[in-house]
Amino acid sequence: MSAIAGKKLLGLAGVLGAGVVVIATPVRAQEAAGNPSAGRLETVIVTATRLEMPLSEVSRSIAVIGRQEIETIQPQSVPQTLAYQPNITVAGGPRPSVQSVNIRGLAGGKVLQTVDGARQSFESGHRPSYFLDPELLRSVEAVRGPASSLWGSGALGGVVAQNTIKVDDVLAPQQRIGGFLKTGYNANDDGSTSTGAVLGRAGSLGWLLSGYYRDSSDIEMGNGEKLHGSGSHSHGGMGKLGWQLSDAQELEFIYRRAEWDGNVPANAAAEANDSSNFMIDRNQTTDNYNLGYRLNGDSDLIDLQARAYYNRVDLDETRRSDGRSDNTRQDVYGFNLSNLSRWSHVTLLYGVDAYREEYDARRGGSDRPEPPDARTDVWSAYTVAEIPLAAAWNLELGMRYDDYQTHARNLGNQTSDSATSPSAALVWDAAQWLQLSLRYDEAFRAPGAEELYSTGYHFCIYPGFCNAFAPNPDLKPEQAANTELNAKLVFERVAGADAIHLEASIFENRVNNFIEQVVVGPFFYPEMDAGYTTWVNVDDATLEGGEVSLAYLRGGLALKLGYGQVRGSDDHSNEDLTNVPADTLKADLAYTFDSLGLLAGVRYTYAASQNRTDYAENEAATNYDSYGVADLYASWTPAALTGLRFELNVNNLTDKYYRQAWEQLYQPGRELVLSARYQF
Repeated sequence: MSAIAGKKLLGLAGVLGAGVVVIATPVRAQEAAGNPSAGRLETVIVTATRLEMPLSEVSRSIAVIGRQEIETIQPQSVPQTLAYQPNITVAGGPRPSVQSVNIRGLAGGKVLQTVDGARQSFESGHRPSYFLDPELLRSVEAVRGPASSLWGSGALGGVVAQNTIKVDDVLAPQQRIGGFLKTGYNANDDGSTSTGAVLGRAGSLGWLLSGYYRDSSDIEMGNGEKLHGSGSHSHGGMGKLGWQLSDAQELEFIYRRAEWDGNVPANAAAEANDSSNFMIDRNQTTDNYNLGYRLNGDSDLIDLQARAYYNRVDLDETRRSDGRSDNTRQDVYGFNLSNLSRWSHVTLLYGVDAYREEYDARRGGSDRPEPPDARTDVWSAYTVAEIPLAAAWNLELGMRYDDYQTHARNLGNQTSDSATSPSAALVWDAAQWLQLSLRYDEAFRAPGAEELYSTGYHFCIYPGFCNAFAPNPDLKPEQAANTELNAKLVFERVAGADAIHLEASIFENRVNNFIEQVVVGPFFYPEMDAGYTTWVNVDDATLEGGEVSLAYLRGGLALKLGYGQVRGSDDHSNEDLTNVPADTLKADLAYTFDSLGLLAGVRYTYAASQNRTDYAENEAATNYDSYGVADLYASWTPAALTGLRFELNVNNLTDKYYRQAWEQLYQPGRELVLSARYQF
């Protein structure tokens, strides 16, 4: 660990020590999280760690957004559900369809996503990567920090685990059939949303059918201008069937389909133009099949889970100016099997993962890129052990081995490699009110088929003078090694509160072999040469920082504060890294008026200026200004109208014209969002 990180450890220890002096009536963190008397710190079970356990016992830094909070946010994309969490930002600009998640300065394919336990791995140029509509969510879990020992390739920055709604989320324990209808309106983009679901139980069977429809026009920015090409139409649905085969066995089948169409720039995170970022008509369709089985018998040695899944992503795009058509398709076939065994106080999870990605793309017109016709095969084995060392000490060990190969069928070329991803954590229940954990995790991201094997032309200056793609089958995987200290404190009935929950993390993440696209040329002297474009391994870099979150609960009052800070630099040149978010403070103050069935609150986000932009390509010396944005929200459940609930949001209350660090586009202006939901 670097000297800087060591100083931060001492600084954090001082902060925690100061907190101990002030607050004098502690309770054990695990007890408070599951104790109804400890305010509203409910027991939250997380699944992103592949070990179902209470959040209070997890040694990783994880943000969990439940269904009720999702309802109060009224997000238009999955990334927006995480917008108020420290050290997590929404990347990709204001267009919801192309938004992604930045965790601690790493984004895109460096953050893995899963849906109901099945990995999602579509990545192609500037195209979308999150396809689940937030109306289908029951919760989102975001693991901050590398997690390849659990999930393999892609988890350098973390994992976003998305969990869809279940029958038990809507039906009461004795209810046989029910459902809900919801409609919403966004005054900013004249957007409308309609959602409905019907659910039922019949003996050992449970089932769910749901659907949604979204329609919106162009987004209005804080300066009153419209963002051309930001409207869209989408619809989709989900079906679930659960079958309790016996007391120990259960089977679940999930099918989801989503369709989206609209006209956007080819790079929807930037302004459209007529020379390079052309407007296109995009139609995308996704189909997802997920079959899960669980056997949890009387023996402590057997708690087995198996999952098979198939994901298909199909994008058809047509350039509006000349009718050039592109098609991009990916098919993923996956399977995982795991078992959880317990001996005395030792817990051991072990399993295998395997998946195949079939990637196929066609580019219309001449002088265009030619993506590979490629197949990637991956098989993996992993294990995680929790071992008690003493009364207050626990050791967690993890290891995963991945073997992968990519075959470009159009080029007759094949690349193969393997990776091991170890992890270790030492957890100390230092006191009834304090848990400390020290973690070390390694992670990797294997290069994708496009990065390895793209051919054709990147761009042409004039006919016959074109910069061409050059394949690079020797690309190494991106690698990360993260050291992290986490602290969790929970207090009951102190400082006038029902409960106070404080969590802090500091980290140092060393990332090697970043994969970047480089453009060489064109050259006009002494010889004419259009040059080439390829992907190469570049910087070795260090990302370090931390986040702190505080929850104060007293009666109907809930106050949440979160602060995140990340620093990133190239280890060789000391240049600043791009995509590192600004220092950000996030606050959420809410009050519940029980007699009125009303929850009212305000969220405030302050981002400091980002002037750590010293890198060679920043010839214009671009910096990003600070900003503060307030959002109001309210939920009302009228007692006289059983089953009815209203949600109101006023986002960007002051209609501020601002943009986040590293983004090219400005964020939406004031949004008035209203929805009504009827549950029966």
